[in-house]
Amino acid sequence: MLYNILLILGITAVIGETVLIILWFYARFSYRKEKTLDYTPKTCVIVPCRGKNKDLRENLEAICNQDYPDFKVIFVIDSQKDTAYTILEKIVRTRPNTKIELSDIIQSCSGKISALIKGVEKAGNAEVYVFADSDIKPHKEWLRYLVDRLKEDGVGATTGFRWYFPHNKTSSLISAWNMVSIVGLFYSISNYTWGGSTAIRKKAFDEIDVKSKWKNALSDDLTLTETLKNKKYKIKFVPQCIIESPADENIKKFIRWGSRQLTWMRWYYPSLWILSIIGFVGANVLTCSGFILPFIGFTLPGLLFISMIFLEMIFGYVGFTTVKKMMGYKKDRFGSAFYYALMMPAVFFLLAYNMFMSTFTHEIEWCGRTYKKSDVIKK
Repeated sequence: MLYNILLILGITAVIGETVLIILWFYARFSYRKEKTLDYTPKTCVIVPCRGKNKDLRENLEAICNQDYPDFKVIFVIDSQKDTAYTILEKIVRTRPNTKIELSDIIQSCSGKISALIKGVEKAGNAEVYVFADSDIKPHKEWLRYLVDRLKEDGVGATTGFRWYFPHNKTSSLISAWNMVSIVGLFYSISNYTWGGSTAIRKKAFDEIDVKSKWKNALSDDLTLTETLKNKKYKIKFVPQCIIESPADENIKKFIRWGSRQLTWMRWYYPSLWILSIIGFVGANVLTCSGFILPFIGFTLPGLLFISMIFLEMIFGYVGFTTVKKMMGYKKDRFGSAFYYALMMPAVFFLLAYNMFMSTFTHEIEWCGRTYKKSDVIKK
């Protein structure tokens, strides 16, 4: 009986890992690159800023230097005393399509959402709102691609995602960790808006009343995702808008950050979190047990469990080559696909750890404020 149970678990695990690989292949071969980028409505890019993060001026100038006919950029900051303010002043001084706004802090929501609401209120006659983080460094066609896909029927918002270009072992591990999330963005059942690179038509924003939802929310992108899907709007993932972003190369800080990201998932999407924790933690438990089972007479189940390591490596290789093909950066910046493949078993273990630690997290410290699970529940 035990042998049969372990065998079924092994077969199920192998099928699950194989499905993940197939998802990458399907995304790769079903994707059609847009030949013309002809939808360019008047657009306002809203960038909340706080503190002088790495390469801040270069990032903000990249946002301003877009190949797009009619757009403006609003930088929203809490105070003129913020260390980022002097950089913003220098940028705005030379660019007529940019301006700085001071945020009106709303106590019932996060500081970032307060800034976004201020930006929306000052966007004037823009037809499209674009929400961008200050730590992204987009290529020149980022805005064109992000806005253009809004022309498709039923699409409420378009989104990109972050990408960490590796330059050492730590950053390679972090980049591989980040890549795992991307495959789900290609599919409407599992995708979501990423707050660092999202576009939405003003008409849709007003129709689904995002502003009032935001006033009582902690997460801008998860709240926007929930609101869009409740109103039956589609979210369109645009792979050319996977955007360069710097990772915290202190591995301990990154691990804490990763656990925090999954805590947001637990608070906002508990059903998805439960499936994820079963998948990642369960897969690692089975893999580890695979090295023991052959020595106690369960050879085939053990080999099936161990084979998951090789399937994860294939997942990493296919995922990396797919993303590299679609992104809008020079291909010589990406590093080796084989390294991503080798990293993937460690990444799955790290994700399992993040999932496990998110179970015990009841409050999050973010940008100088502390948020509790009860804040999400009561709203």
